[in-house]
Amino acid sequence: MQWITEPERQTPVIADVDLLVCGGGFAGVAAAVCAARNGARTLLLERYGFLGGLVTGALVVTTPPLDNGINIEIAQRLRDRAVYAPCRYPGEEVAYLNLHAIDPEIVKYELVRMLRERGVELLLHTYIVESIVEEGGVKGVIVENKGGRQAILAKMVIDATGDADVAAFAKAPFRVAKKPMTMMFNMVGVDSERALAQIGNWSNLKKFVKQAIDRGELSFDLGIYMEFGAPGVHAENLIYPDELNIWSGNLLGMDGVDPQQLTQAELITREHAMRLADFLKKNIQGFENSRIEYTATQVGVRATRQIVGEASPSMEEVKTKKFEDTVVKPYAKGEMRLPYGSLLPQNVENLLVAGRCISAEEEAMGQLRLIPVCSATGQAAGVAAALALRQGVTPRQLDVSLLQRALSEQGMELGLQKVVR
Repeated sequence: MQWITEPERQTPVIADVDLLVCGGGFAGVAAAVCAARNGARTLLLERYGFLGGLVTGALVVTTPPLDNGINIEIAQRLRDRAVYAPCRYPGEEVAYLNLHAIDPEIVKYELVRMLRERGVELLLHTYIVESIVEEGGVKGVIVENKGGRQAILAKMVIDATGDADVAAFAKAPFRVAKKPMTMMFNMVGVDSERALAQIGNWSNLKKFVKQAIDRGELSFDLGIYMEFGAPGVHAENLIYPDELNIWSGNLLGMDGVDPQQLTQAELITREHAMRLADFLKKNIQGFENSRIEYTATQVGVRATRQIVGEASPSMEEVKTKKFEDTVVKPYAKGEMRLPYGSLLPQNVENLLVAGRCISAEEEAMGQLRLIPVCSATGQAAGVAAALALRQGVTPRQLDVSLLQRALSEQGMELGLQKVVR
């Protein structure tokens, strides 16, 4: 590999805040809103020109119920606009998942409103390129945007990037998971009644496509070596009757933090989406007048870096254990919990994580990357940061019982056996 030597430079400091939240998905927004409500002067950074993370950027527009903590407020905002409703599964076996459909455009709008109502500062179109670390603690980040290379200082930082970018740049220990990548797209102009008359239910659509691939009538082979899992399509009848949210299969074995592999994933999955849409128009009744309304801004990456934290629970522990330091319970119904240690990276101070880059065993991340979990971890991280700032301690030094009490007072039912005092 060739190298160049960059000249020494002075990087301007454009902000100095109490709390810097990196990443504007559900985890980051929840963290910023909850921290600001608790008195922290907060700035949120986001790489795109909108908020919402994979919900708005990758069209992951279905979610388990938003029914605990800050999720209740988010659901109510969406419900008031009639864009939060149970998915309709005519006769399908997946109805037990109790998924709700949400409109990504309304999500973009309402998340910004939540931040503004609490006085959170916002900086969009900004990439984090380095962490500023002094004496083992994160003191801010270096960013790049249209204004060039800049520095942002903060007393405390929350990494809600999804890829643990801040933690990785700070040299906190992490592991990399290679989970399937998927390109989501929405089709409109579908006559669902006629389509279901042919295929029976939407679950059968995946089987229908798989059979066409086996017969050689549909090919996803682009002459590029890859593993391709679950060929087919998953579709839900969404809020709008003629609209379907579709994926064209899962691309396996790709590293979501490797730029070359991520580029290949984008190219491959977009080609798959177009081939699949063409196939549906030609082969399934009711799709004759359909079209792709839009493809996702980015390929959907399920997991990349996960920090190695003070705790790393298994899926069994998440589902059954009542941790002494429980600070996350994403669902009002059910026993899923997470400990505070899952938000604390090892070996680095002044840093919390939220969202899908938290610490847990890899086999648990299929459930822990879901929207309600991300926003619940964001709420816990945001409140923890605000309390630590108020008390002049690091997040690791914070009395967890104080955090549990604050979260309970703010509407997150932790399912503890006794009221935290």
